[in-house]
Amino acid sequence: MCQPWLGPVLGLVKILPHTYKGPECSAGNMKRLLLVDDDAVVIRSYRARLSAHGFQVNTAASGTAAIAFLRAAKPDLVVLDLMMPDLSGVDVLKFIRSQPRLAATPVVVLTNAYLNDLGRQAATIGIEKAFLKADCSPQVLMAGIDEILENQAPPSEPAQTADAPATSRGAAAPGPPSTNRPVESKTPSGLQVQRSETPPAAQLSHPEPPAEAASAKTEPRSQAARELLSHAPTICADLRKHFQGLARAPRNGPEQQACLQAFYREVHSLAAAAGQTEYPRLTQTAAVFEALLYVLIGDLASLSPSVVRTLANLVDFVELLFRNAGESHQGTPLSTQVLLVEDDPVSNHLAVAALRQAQLNPRSTEDPLVAWQWVHQERFDLVLLDIEMPGLDGFQLCERLRRVPGYEKTPVIFVTIHSDFESRAKSSLSGGDDLIAKPILPMELAAKVVMHLLKSQTPR
Repeated sequence: MCQPWLGPVLGLVKILPHTYKGPECSAGNMKRLLLVDDDAVVIRSYRARLSAHGFQVNTAASGTAAIAFLRAAKPDLVVLDLMMPDLSGVDVLKFIRSQPRLAATPVVVLTNAYLNDLGRQAATIGIEKAFLKADCSPQVLMAGIDEILENQAPPSEPAQTADAPATSRGAAAPGPPSTNRPVESKTPSGLQVQRSETPPAAQLSHPEPPAEAASAKTEPRSQAARELLSHAPTICADLRKHFQGLARAPRNGPEQQACLQAFYREVHSLAAAAGQTEYPRLTQTAAVFEALLYVLIGDLASLSPSVVRTLANLVDFVELLFRNAGESHQGTPLSTQVLLVEDDPVSNHLAVAALRQAQLNPRSTEDPLVAWQWVHQERFDLVLLDIEMPGLDGFQLCERLRRVPGYEKTPVIFVTIHSDFESRAKSSLSGGDDLIAKPILPMELAAKVVMHLLKSQTPR
């Protein structure tokens, strides 16, 4: 059972006019796809349109269900979500490549931009194409699938099951995530996914569909947006309820784990629904929110007071985005130039990697005096400051920054080992907007920075 507010959104699915030449549709040659995703919105939308395009579509709502299906049948192609709470898409992909009967099966992955380490893991194992979930659409996916299957061999063996068993989204919380968790990147990461073996490298794709398809998807996106906005009060109330349950539960216990998984499911549903709309900023926020919760499910001990505050801020910001969803600024691109001032080389390196993983553009230095020169030479959209630095501490640098024309309201986030009341008070008095505690959880840093960038470029 999906979230109650998703019912009307699920009803929005329309079969759009076909733009691409589809697969062979005769009874003996119909191509069979396995669509693996744990979200009802994605399953319903993609299955309807792929079926109308001429595919036989089987679905699995969990990694465990996907493997059960694959043990019984061999599809012509697998469309695989990488971020699922029981077994990740990477685990399913490993199973596929380990089975001689399935090893050559083409796999297309859908991934969250903020967890592209999963994408790199999948590419290393072997995939044909990868798409950002927020940017993908049924038309784009169909074009990619058609391209892959164009020169495929004869159809696979008859199906032995109609649909893989699906996990109910309204049932008890899923089991612990796979131990194959995304590793926080320590190297620059762009939006490309590459594979190390032949055929040629698969890239994370942003293909533009033909003009007819782009025009055809506009109305469903607008209608989905209207339906989502109509349920905004319920969504926001549910998010706040799940956050409060998580914050009040005994730390690191089974109750807190269950609350975290319920919270994740709610945000996961929001991310899927937002991705069907014309609101990229809401989609971007929901995606990084979802990614942070996903990381926490696999590492509950990282749910520090700093992270709890960040989750509370994300809930508040989702409400703000809903209030401003109809504004014209929604479609404007986000400016992402970030200045990082951190005198510890290891912390500096980890923070830069986290920012790049979030598709931001960091410029970093270990010397606050160098940073002071840079702010007079170029414009940064957000500044990250360590507090304890020689020569010029973070508080002093922030006070100076506020006197530079153009930086009066630029978001400033302090990164420090101190998260006590005194440090927070000093950060506010010196002109800071927020504070994040060390040791840094990279996905928390990414979420906090993305949220502040969006907030600073979103009317109140």
